[in-house]
Amino acid sequence: MNQKGTTENRLKTLRNKMADERIDCFLVSGRENRYYLSGFTGDYGFLVITDSRQIVFVDSRFVEQAKIETPDWEVRQFLRFHQDLSSLLTELKAKYVGFESNRVSYEDFKELERNSPSIVFVPFRYFIERIRAIKDEDELKKIKDAVTIAEMALSGILGDELEGKSEEAVALDLEWKMRLNGAQKAGFDLIIASGYRSALPHGVASQKTINGGEALLFDWGAFKDFYCSDITRTFFTGSPTIKQRDVYLTVKEALEEAIAYITAGKSCFDVHKFALSRIQDSPFKDFAFGHGLGHGVGLEVHELPFLNARSEDLLEPGMVLTVEPGIYIPGWGGVRLEDMVLITEKGVEVLTSFPKEISVI
Repeated sequence: MNQKGTTENRLKTLRNKMADERIDCFLVSGRENRYYLSGFTGDYGFLVITDSRQIVFVDSRFVEQAKIETPDWEVRQFLRFHQDLSSLLTELKAKYVGFESNRVSYEDFKELERNSPSIVFVPFRYFIERIRAIKDEDELKKIKDAVTIAEMALSGILGDELEGKSEEAVALDLEWKMRLNGAQKAGFDLIIASGYRSALPHGVASQKTINGGEALLFDWGAFKDFYCSDITRTFFTGSPTIKQRDVYLTVKEALEEAIAYITAGKSCFDVHKFALSRIQDSPFKDFAFGHGLGHGVGLEVHELPFLNARSEDLLEPGMVLTVEPGIYIPGWGGVRLEDMVLITEKGVEVLTSFPKEISVI
């Protein structure tokens, strides 16, 4: 399907949701959501959508860009956002206007109310993100490309001598290799954590030197054509000790069992709880991961659905998410393994292929 057809389908889905919620206009402010619905890539602007009109609302910096990127949309320029938006909503005869409460600040919300006292502004959390959670074929291709780029880059890194280098130097080399393979950039701040720092779940690369006999954790991903990948593997810079091996195999087993447990219709909470229980039943129960088991990946590296103890969402075919159990022992180190999976009608398709056997580098 071409970009125009894809956009039309997404707008149709959004308009059906708007009708269900009885709102006659929706204001889109999130950058990824703007791109998803219109193709506009500017870093500032808004979409104003009714049942029959679709408007890209931007300041002078982005007028020409919006005209090029969104040929099937009206492009309107504003000078003073709140006042000019009020005038536009009056022109559209809007009475109930939905907005992204997870994207709009409280200050902006109050300004919207003050400038448009006759309009009811209705907050919605994750309104468009819930549409985005189900990936179409074009999105799946781009995500798979981002996975391939990331895995090729790490394969190149592991052929180098890593001991004696800083984590930051390795991260820079890894990002450069991803760019050489076609990525526009890294998907996020790369986590390269060695030794005791591998016990930090979000231990972004530091100046610490990688030494022998340590765990070396890579949490990395590529950004390609606006879509992300997110993968984690843990290696050892020398023959692993019995404890290192036991920790690793416990995490690997939890990951594999969690993936086998996942099916469409299961709750995100149940999947998280199941994987966590695998580690809580091990000798390392006191060091089981405290973060969510995983999260959706797409235009953002962290998006719906979220596999955690608070989620009430159900898994649906077309969702792409990570599964990433870990064990983190303060002062000693940790192990995390992370795969990306696609929910299908029959179960899951594992999108990542990088080996998960214990590896010495």
